Amino acid sequence: MRRSSLAPVLAPLLALALAATAACSPASSGRTAPQAPEDGPGKLVVWLQTDARTTWPKSVEAATAEFRRVYPQVQVSVAYQAWADHLAKFDAAAQADTVPDVIELGNSETALYNGAGAFVDLSARRADFDGSSGWQKPLLDACSLGGRLYCVPYYGGTRAVVYRRDLLADAGIERPPASWTELLDAVRALADRHRDEPGFSPFFLPGQHPYGALPFVFDAGGAIATRRPDGRWHCELSSPASVAGLRNWKALVDAGMRGDRTANDLGAAPALAAGTAAMSFSTNGQLVKVFGKEGDPALKDRIGSFPMPSPTRAGRYAPPFLGGSVLAVPAKSGHQRWATEWIRRFTSTEREKEFLAGGFLANTMALASDDPQRAGYFTGLEDSWSVPPADNWAAVEKANLLRQLLVDIATGRSSPEDATRRYGRRIEDVLNTS
Repeated sequence: MRRSSLAPVLAPLLALALAATAACSPASSGRTAPQAPEDGPGKLVVWLQTDARTTWPKSVEAATAEFRRVYPQVQVSVAYQAWADHLAKFDAAAQADTVPDVIELGNSETALYNGAGAFVDLSARRADFDGSSGWQKPLLDACSLGGRLYCVPYYGGTRAVVYRRDLLADAGIERPPASWTELLDAVRALADRHRDEPGFSPFFLPGQHPYGALPFVFDAGGAIATRRPDGRWHCELSSPASVAGLRNWKALVDAGMRGDRTANDLGAAPALAAGTAAMSFSTNGQLVKVFGKEGDPALKDRIGSFPMPSPTRAGRYAPPFLGGSVLAVPAKSGHQRWATEWIRRFTSTEREKEFLAGGFLANTMALASDDPQRAGYFTGLEDSWSVPPADNWAAVEKANLLRQLLVDIATGRSSPEDATRRYGRRIEDVLNTS
């Protein structure tokens, strides 16, 4: 165990854990930060990711307006954060006793915070939230520990193949590929049709896109990490099954991706909109961006989706990662009642329908889209998966170990065997550091 190499990654998280546990742990008999009077004046600070500002700002405004009709003396301040550093900022705020009252986290980021008692136990309020009886399981799992509820599912997201109908038709492809063989044939046909355009990607699939690569691992019977009977985590990415899945992913990268393989998937929608890519493995939010205000509205009827065909199982699909966001009330918040009431309004059925219309999944299985353009996102969800429920998983993500591993494979710097062995040891170190 190489503690010295992990200290910069884990120290802020562990400091937060200690601070939060001292302030309010699950076993602390309800000790919380001093609370402001429910009917008095005050300020509620909400941290959301920039996705909310760009995709559904009116939903934020509507929830806040509904909240203020009940609490007119409370000012609501929404501060938009970036995924790259929001956890580091939260850790620092916790140590300085300046935490927000509501914070958005990805569902892969909650395990350590839940275990440390960093968030308020909302179990007694669960029935007050719309759709709580049918919350998406990966989102609910991210909020749960020991049968208690420490956050509220916000919205979900998965990935499917987004494609330009016109570009596929121009290459002689009249319907979406329904098998792995058909997909590779389509990629080759597109490459041939655009052979004089060196910057054209038949399939945009860069290296810094873990949730575009890991479905192939699960498809082949592999896994990210498993917990052994002794409680230690073991990285499974170097197993024969996982390596076979990564080889299938690399075959698609080699066949379809042109340009910078060290990039992330945020370039997918602009490439599809510009016509420099024909397909990508992208979120439902990215699909909407292709013809949204950041893309080309004229493409609205030329964009479609289909589930990623399985390379190993005929007639099946690569199991998609179901990610998304949750909303938590930090234990150090002095306005926990207000925070819970704001979250309740922001995750109401009306707001969830707006998130669904914005291109994402609602937080509940009871709400789904019948839009044929998005059909690819609602197929194969029964096989969906999430990241290992390890306390230190957030530290793995903060260290960018999966992204580095995949970039090394995508660029040919390392073979799948070498990369998974090398990075697998580092992932295990992080997962098992206490």
